[in-house]
Parts: sequence; structure tokens; C-alpha cells
Amino acid sequence: MTATAEADLSFFRSRAGRVTLVMSCLYSATGITLVFLPRWLAGERALSGAEIGALLSLSQLTRIVLGPAIAFWADGHADRRTPIRLLAPAAIAAFLAFFFLARDFTSLLVTGFLALTLMSAITPLVESAALRATATGKMSYGFARGIGSVSFIISNIGGGILIARFGLDAVVVWVLAALFAVALSSWLALRADAPLAAPHALTLAARAQAVRGLLRNTRFVTLIVSCGLIQAAHGFYYGFSTLVWRGQGISPDAIGVLWAIGVGVEVAFLWNLRWLSPEALILIGAFGGAIRWMLLGFGPTGAVLWPLQAMHAISFAMAHVGAMRLLTRDAPENAAAMAQTLYSALSSGLLLGGASLISGILYDATGAHGYWAMSLMALAGGLIALGLLAPAERQSGLQR
Repeated sequence: MTATAEADLSFFRSRAGRVTLVMSCLYSATGITLVFLPRWLAGERALSGAEIGALLSLSQLTRIVLGPAIAFWADGHADRRTPIRLLAPAAIAAFLAFFFLARDFTSLLVTGFLALTLMSAITPLVESAALRATATGKMSYGFARGIGSVSFIISNIGGGILIARFGLDAVVVWVLAALFAVALSSWLALRADAPLAAPHALTLAARAQAVRGLLRNTRFVTLIVSCGLIQAAHGFYYGFSTLVWRGQGISPDAIGVLWAIGVGVEVAFLWNLRWLSPEALILIGAFGGAIRWMLLGFGPTGAVLWPLQAMHAISFAMAHVGAMRLLTRDAPENAAAMAQTLYSALSSGLLLGGASLISGILYDATGAHGYWAMSLMALAGGLIALGLLAPAERQSGLQR
């Protein structure tokens, strides 16, 4: 066997490679639900736009409560593979009920809420596992996360092709197959982590104390609020960039390429992101994002859009990787899932939901100028993140 072949096998046998496999399967599922689930709900269940919005937003808005509750439960397991192994089949069961049993809006709302909540609860657990697996290995977290993003892109493209060929039922098949792959890979591929240094830390009282330590720690609160604002500043871009560009006369094909450029550069950036400190990554992401949204607020067209799209690697990837590194480095072991989930609940739930709501109002009133509010949001996140440059507090909940 050649040295190259041995290296390839060592990657697939490594802890990081196995976690990356689970992450890729999960992002394949989320790539379909994010892009095509609204279309399935409209075409197969005849839901109105308001009903679709209510169904999709319910799991996001309740993430701030249910996410931490699930994370608190997950942190109580000595084998940190167990929560993923239990949540994945639960999500499959919920999606089966959603796709095949629910017909009216009320039943779709309930089953959809359960399905999307269970699937989203897996994400911070897999992120945390990837951070642990890459902490001491040759593969960086950015490289693993980049492979996950590639899987997301493939599901976008592949899902579109299959839907065009076989219809909207392809959404059902893809989501269930991807979640089955998550469940199967979590049971067959994931390796056990090293046991906690202090087994008593898994007790209810110890975990509750660790969570209180997180919430009382200024550094942790600074981290999740600042990075939450930086990521939520993408709200106008996610919701209304396509509408802005179509209003400017840009063709759908060109808009698709613009989105692909943003994610593609993000992936390349993640694969090579090693040399900056987490604090520096967050600050560059914040102020780079403020510049990106400010310039897009002028409604540019033509070639200038390509470098602005390439800045997605700065506005999203830098801040995200910086936050992940700080969380895995500083959070106590018995509150690792909680730390990840609180960050996710704030940035992808409460703040992003609020930013999306504001963005709709701004788009109706000002068009592309709505980006300027996002610029201020990213700037505010960067100013708050300056507090991360202060020495870390040596107390329970978040330590160096």
C-alpha cells in the first residue's frame, strides 16, 4: 500500500474523519430542508406563505428554550455519542409523521415543529464532537466544517436536479435518507471520547452549577452576544438578497452563481484557517461584515458583486470558527453541549429571527438600503467583541 493510500485510510479511520462523516450527513439533510421544504409545503400540502412562515419559524423561536433543555440532558451522558444516537432516530420518526401522517395545518405545525427541533438539536452536539476530535489531530476544525459545507452545497444542487426530474417527493426521500445516514454513522462510525476528568461532574447538581457559571461569566456572555449579532447581521442577505438582485435585473442563473461563490470561497477559507487567534477571527469577521453590508446597501451591480460575495468567508466563516474555538477551549466539559447550544440558540434563533423580521420591514420600505441596518448590527457585535481581548476570568463556567 502506498503512503498516500495509507494517509487516506488513516483519515477515514481517525476520530475527526468519523465525526466529519456524521456532520456531512447532517448538513445534507439541512441543505434540503432549508432550501426546498417551503416549496414542498406549498406544492404538496397547499400551505399559504403565512402558514409556511409560521411552521418554519416556530422551531427557531423556541430554540432559545428547547435547545438548552436538550443540551442540559445531553451533558449528563458519560458517553457523548449517546445523545446523537438517540436524537437521530427520533428525528426520523418525527419526519415520517410529518411527511406521511400530517395533512392539515395544525398537524403539520406540530409534527414539523418536533421534526425540525430534533434535527436542529443534533447540530451543536456534532459541532462540539468535531471540535473535540480536531483539537489534537492533524485535521483542523475549519477543514472538517468545510467538508460539511461541501455536503450542504451538494444537497442544494443534487436536490434541485432530483426535484426537477422526479418532483417534490424527492424532498421526502432525500431528507429521510440523509437522517438515516446520520443515525447509521453515529452508531457505526463515532468513537467514544475520553472519560471526563471528574466523573462526578455529570451529576445534576454539578451540571446546573456549570450552567450557572456560564451565564454569570462576562466573557461567555460577551462571546455569544457579540457573535450572535455578527451572524444575525446576515438576516437581510439570507432573506432578501435574491429579491434585491432580481429587482436590479440580475438573472436567476447569475444569482445562483453569486450564492455559490459565497459558499465556495467560505469552504476554501475554512480549509486554510489556522494562523489567527479566535479573538482576531471574530473581530475581523465583525468589521469585515460591517463593510460588506454597508457596500451592498448601495445596491451595486456588475463585477463588484463578486468580491463582495467572496467576503462571506470573512463575515460568516471567520466569526463562526473564532466562536467555535473559544467555546471548545474555554467551556467546562460538563457544559460543552450547553455552551454550543446557547450560542446556536442566540445566533441562529432569537437574534436571526429578529433580524429577519426587521429585514422584511426594511426591504419593503427601503429596498437594498436595508443592508445598512445589518452593517450597524455587525459593527455593534464587533465593538462588544473587543471585550474578549481582556484577560479571561478564572472562574467556573468559562476558563482558559
